[in-house]
Amino acid sequence: MPWEGGTSPVSSTNNKKSAIQSNDKVVIFGATGGVGQLVTKKLSARDGKNYQLTIAARDAARAKETLENDDIDVVELNLVGENKATDAELQNAMKGATGVVVSVGTTAFPTKRWDGGNNPKAIDMEAVTRIANAASNVDTVRRLVLLTSVGVNRTKQMPFLILNLFGVLDAKRAGEDAVKNAASEAGFSYSIVRPGRLVGGPYTNLDLANLFKIEGGAENGVDIAFGDELLGDCKRDVCAEAVVQCLENDSCVDLEFLLVSNEDAALTDDGWSSAFTSMSGTL
Repeated sequence: MPWEGGTSPVSSTNNKKSAIQSNDKVVIFGATGGVGQLVTKKLSARDGKNYQLTIAARDAARAKETLENDDIDVVELNLVGENKATDAELQNAMKGATGVVVSVGTTAFPTKRWDGGNNPKAIDMEAVTRIANAASNVDTVRRLVLLTSVGVNRTKQMPFLILNLFGVLDAKRAGEDAVKNAASEAGFSYSIVRPGRLVGGPYTNLDLANLFKIEGGAENGVDIAFGDELLGDCKRDVCAEAVVQCLENDSCVDLEFLLVSNEDAALTDDGWSSAFTSMSGTL
């Protein structure tokens, strides 16, 4: 991989955009989804970090059962529907947090998951916008990572023209813009992670990768590119590691990038640093 061998710059822990530190509070929206589960597990298992994790979930009991970790604080919050959380409740959930992960979503086409108003506009645009705006009012937040999708800038091209028939990519792009605007206003760092089609477990979506249990290969190698130009599959585990790196790595500041899995070995921490540094030069 071309990203190996980089070094990360030193960043002051007092810097508004600096990486999260040991014992910091991290809030995760969408922790019961496939990538969200893996992000939560990775943060919990980070050696010596002792992150204080808070999960915002619409069903607290289900979240606790899914995550199987009694050390995680679960806050019950609805992001859509008549009983959706107020702005004050969103801010309160993030109170004291330095890191925020937004890994929410729904199906691209109408399914049972759209029941109760959980459609792309409501979740990927409106809910993400409200989370971003709430985060901008929490002084401690330094990093916000948003998981979206390949194709947000290519909605007039195949196959994304089909994927966007019900507006999922338009909604995700609007959510991205809201995050960048909130970060600019508040001064925290944003990262927008655009994976290719997600493959590998945990399987939580009603898609072909779930139906055929597509694993995506044995290795956790990854191609990383600024913007939205690659095409391919992305293992959920690789995507989750990218999210964690966006929180922890000093070199990841105000970036939007695409991930596609390959059969190379997984990146080291220095490899991620080198990739982030290289992309920073394209801003």
